[in-house]
Amino acid sequence: MTYFELQKQIEKSLTCGNADFTAKQILFHNLKCDSTAFIKIRNLVADEKIINLSEEMAKKCNSGIPLYYVLGECEFYSLPFFVGEGVLVPRDDTEILVDEALKAIENIKNPKVLDLCSGSGAIAVAIAKNRSDSAVDAVELYDKAFCYLQKNIKLNATENVKAIKADALKFFGEYDLVVSNPPYIAQKEKNDLPKQVLFEPKTALFADDDGLEFYKKIAQNFKINKKFTLIFEIGYKMEKSVTEILKNNGYSCIKTVKDYGDNARVIKAEKL
Repeated sequence: MTYFELQKQIEKSLTCGNADFTAKQILFHNLKCDSTAFIKIRNLVADEKIINLSEEMAKKCNSGIPLYYVLGECEFYSLPFFVGEGVLVPRDDTEILVDEALKAIENIKNPKVLDLCSGSGAIAVAIAKNRSDSAVDAVELYDKAFCYLQKNIKLNATENVKAIKADALKFFGEYDLVVSNPPYIAQKEKNDLPKQVLFEPKTALFADDDGLEFYKKIAQNFKINKKFTLIFEIGYKMEKSVTEILKNNGYSCIKTVKDYGDNARVIKAEKL
């Protein structure tokens, strides 16, 4: 069996969505290669260990375990991140938040940045890596996620990120920029989610008050601060509600940015 034949065999065995992508990611991970390198070796006879390991990973994916939990790592903003049970897997759409964050601090020297509900540290690390003069505080409450946060700071050599174990709903401070991708799925929407998503920590997915709990509290906690920018990731139905929350707490210059699916995904506001 060649590696290309192994790829097709794994693809056929997968019952989860996007089987072609999943099969390729499993093989690329096990062979430690990318798509370009795979083309050069795809007709070679597959190693027995690679076959067995790949088949075992496919079985885990079929059981509902998220692909990146199976791989133990993922890429975000062209950077590597360890992920696994207890931490939310970074999504491509969240890169839009990082883009907006970097724009917000592009004219600020040595900016102070706060990332609330940091999880794996994807947002904090991406900002810090692209602004080496920044000082980024990454706040995460839960033990398993906090462990991944610490590992990913070290993995990406971002000494300018400080991991802080604390409750985002009770955290205060003076910053040039506050960012957050908080839990925002309403409890009533739980049954609408794919099985793979429900493997991820409930504390990173669900929020009370129809998903608005963190937006309300964070906006209130920082409204007395001096001039700064606040950037949230939001659910696709939340643009109007979160905009209203920000207006009610004295924020201005409120701007919404759409994701790759043309849904409102990031909301950016200023406190003047």
